[in-house]
Amino acid sequence: MKRRTLLKAGLGVLGSQLVLPSALRANSLVYTPYRQGKKTLLVVYLRGGADALNMIVPYGDKFYRELRPQIAITPDAEKEAERLIKLDNMFGLHPSLKAFKPFYDAGTMAPLVCVGSPHPTRSHFDAQDFMEYAAPGRRDVKDGWLNRFLAASGSQEKSGLRAVALQKKLPRSLRGDYPVLAVPSGKSKKVESVLNEFDDLYGGGMGGDKDVDGAVQVGRDTIATLRRFNSIVDGSSIVPSEIDYPRGSFARGLAQIAKVIKAKAGLEAACLDVSGWDSHTNQGGAVGSYGRRLKSVADGLAAFMNDLGQKQMKDVCVLVMTEFGRTCRENGNQGTDHGHGSAMMVLSGSLNGGRVVGQWAGLDPKKQLYQGRDLQVTTDFRTVFQDCLVDFMGFGIPKDFFPEFKYPKSRSKALKLFV
Repeated sequence: MKRRTLLKAGLGVLGSQLVLPSALRANSLVYTPYRQGKKTLLVVYLRGGADALNMIVPYGDKFYRELRPQIAITPDAEKEAERLIKLDNMFGLHPSLKAFKPFYDAGTMAPLVCVGSPHPTRSHFDAQDFMEYAAPGRRDVKDGWLNRFLAASGSQEKSGLRAVALQKKLPRSLRGDYPVLAVPSGKSKKVESVLNEFDDLYGGGMGGDKDVDGAVQVGRDTIATLRRFNSIVDGSSIVPSEIDYPRGSFARGLAQIAKVIKAKAGLEAACLDVSGWDSHTNQGGAVGSYGRRLKSVADGLAAFMNDLGQKQMKDVCVLVMTEFGRTCRENGNQGTDHGHGSAMMVLSGSLNGGRVVGQWAGLDPKKQLYQGRDLQVTTDFRTVFQDCLVDFMGFGIPKDFFPEFKYPKSRSKALKLFV
């Protein structure tokens, strides 16, 4: 077996535990040292097109109940547990998001309405690509927006764990020239046993041509980085959390990210996916499969924020997003189909929250809906991305970082997300 083939096979087996954007990339993992006050941006992606109208509910719009006679969320439901959580005279939260209400009241949580992509696609694949590359309609852009941030702001100093995806597959937002680890949740002892098997493979005696030597270095750095990650999430150096996280892979990933932040390991970007939001049938209203997913997200993130505490959350921002919204009118199967405008949620100790952000477009089917069926987009999602990078992360954004996008100059469209 050729050395290159052997190296590819080795990284392929390790790929069940970690992923690099290119297995034989010549450069090795690059980190920046932790500095006091280093910020962390955590992106939670609800894959499948989560329904915006039953997440941030426009109960004050007179057309809402008309469009959703079976699945509407109302403030006057008979059971208290099924009642909408009022935020103001127009909007409320799905009852499954009640864990967010204290953060909303404290100004550390903000829902964003009518946010999304200007591109009209209703394809999951295209919409996710356009959003994660932050280049709607552009198929030539192949570096994710978070990867571009890491590459443009990175240092060559090797110290710390700068970016990670807690899932099997690296999301497109983190793919690109800057190497990033994808670490699926699992027992670290099993991961360690796999790493031990490949210590010899990436150790001495594998010299040769320059390209293979580069691959060897990537392997060595990858193993060292994963060991560093495991030592943080399972080690005794971190004070055990007093917060009981909910059960499930999403909450487990959040708990691990919290440990990396507490360890001051230099984490700047992290990603977690939550799938299953393509609710064409039996979506449910206050109760049902959709509500159960919302509860998992809210309860997990509430535990995460409480775990870090008010002080540390000033340096952490959580952005919850999805590729598009769903039809405003429910379908015949008590579900919703692929739509257009959507919603986001932002949580941070540095947030100018406690308010519903964005321009509400309205639900009048004859005058206000996009193509007569969907929520309008009044805030381009890249506006939110830029606010997170510039105003929160302190990143000096280069020209054309977001291709063909101009940040809105209008004060009425300025989000002012952060204090």
